[in-house]
Amino acid sequence: MKQRHRIAALFMLAGLLLASLPVFYAMQQARKQAVWEKYQALDEIAFGLDRRVRSAAVMLPVMHEKARGSGNPPCSPAGVLHLQNIAATTQISIAALYVEEHRVVCSSSDPLLRQLVLGAPSAARADGTRLYANVRLPSEPHRRYAVLAKDGYALLLYPDGLIAPFVRPDLTLGLFNPRTGRYSARHGQLPEHWTSPTNATARTAHFVDAQAGYLVVRHVMGPANTGVIVATPLSNIDQRMAQFARWFIPAGLVAGLIVLVTVLLFTRHQFSTRSQLLRALNRSQFFLMYQPLFDLRDGTCIGAEALLRWRYDDDTVLLPDLFIPVAEDAGLIQSITQRVLQLVEKDMTPFLRQVPSFRLAVNLAASDLQSTRTAPLLAAMQQSIGVGCGQFVVEATERGLLEATSALSVVDAIRKLGIEIAIDDFGTGYSSLSYLTTYPFDILKVDKSFTSTACTQAVTSQVADHILDLARTLGMQTLVEGIETREQADFFRSRGVIYGQGYLLGRPMLPEELFRFVADNNRPGQHETARDNVRTSSVVQRVTVTHPRSVPG
Repeated sequence: MKQRHRIAALFMLAGLLLASLPVFYAMQQARKQAVWEKYQALDEIAFGLDRRVRSAAVMLPVMHEKARGSGNPPCSPAGVLHLQNIAATTQISIAALYVEEHRVVCSSSDPLLRQLVLGAPSAARADGTRLYANVRLPSEPHRRYAVLAKDGYALLLYPDGLIAPFVRPDLTLGLFNPRTGRYSARHGQLPEHWTSPTNATARTAHFVDAQAGYLVVRHVMGPANTGVIVATPLSNIDQRMAQFARWFIPAGLVAGLIVLVTVLLFTRHQFSTRSQLLRALNRSQFFLMYQPLFDLRDGTCIGAEALLRWRYDDDTVLLPDLFIPVAEDAGLIQSITQRVLQLVEKDMTPFLRQVPSFRLAVNLAASDLQSTRTAPLLAAMQQSIGVGCGQFVVEATERGLLEATSALSVVDAIRKLGIEIAIDDFGTGYSSLSYLTTYPFDILKVDKSFTSTACTQAVTSQVADHILDLARTLGMQTLVEGIETREQADFFRSRGVIYGQGYLLGRPMLPEELFRFVADNNRPGQHETARDNVRTSSVVQRVTVTHPRSVPG
């Protein structure tokens, strides 16, 4: 009997151990996942702060070059207007300044800023860029501002310096000089050894400072010669693990089974979604609709933008926002891009051969701008349709330009095909101006969020005007999307905009409807005598390859 009890106890113990293994494994994995996720979050903040510093650094030489090219004295009325234009387009500053001998001579806004003494710079680079990290304004002596200056021109940044937008109670932040290890801006307690130049060759480092009790990300911006520190207390991880343990230990094997079932269901769902996309490609369930593009000067339809749709098994039509992110995660996006180009050939070849001046636009996904296959696919489409038949445009968003080197080579290859490049969603992401100075764009699309406020009293109502001025200065064409009222159309026409798109002019339509629509809207001025009968119109003689990510303007 005692032997049986021993064996039973051993089996029970073995069972308990086996039942505990999934829990312990899950807890270990959860800790690794928690640390990884926290590093990812800290990386995002570090790179966001990196982009903020780069945006300001890129803006300074642009200010100087434009001012020098104009020939106007810095603080003349024209010079002050230049400062105002810069302040309106940077999206990162309160005001643009002109500085001499550490003193503000004139600015784009508050007259009280004149003669403001900045004092000695907190940091200075070899190229002459200086950072003043503890600037106090006469009107707000209790708040701290930052000023970034070079060649006399400067930007006044938001209260509490460059790091203010990223400040949170659970974060410690700092900017430092990698060569000296000195902080130029900080939030929270920052040990000096975090900025030690011993790891100067490493661009990004992740480490745990157990003594200080922090999870730390250190990022060095080579071109800007600036370092970023982002850290969070290890107690955040410990607290999460304590909550996790209190829930799992009592649950035992049941919790392990729940996690297993959840993972299995999630995996099944992921594979199922990928299978559905593959089935949609095989069954030709994707199709294109075309939103007209108009010449605002004479009211004629001169092009269209190709927009992808998915007719699901139950005849529901899905928009790209619902399936393109899944396709990107599943590695199917380039197959879908290829299908889009094939659909363009099928739908538009006869029409483009009859109307070779028609502009057709197609949107590319972010990964398309990183792939060497993209330009050959576009070239094959052109060859199939016919050389010289159609004027094509591809649209790219800022997200696809993050990998500067590979994206630039792809953009150059596309332009060599005679296809123009448009930047979409301008002003809605990071470092828009730096992209304009890096890539050879032909067209700047004014986002519909700015279009909708252009004729109102909203705070952002002047942004569209400044974007148009910027595009004109850079020698780029402009295309305004989201035009929904006559007032908006008249406003942008009066500002010299050629291309317009939106529901007022034309909603997305099938190819056959587009051909009839173009025939009905190809006579200059035909709507001037019957404005109440204005029918849908579209803008783009370019083949904007509406990569599945396109959304109607």
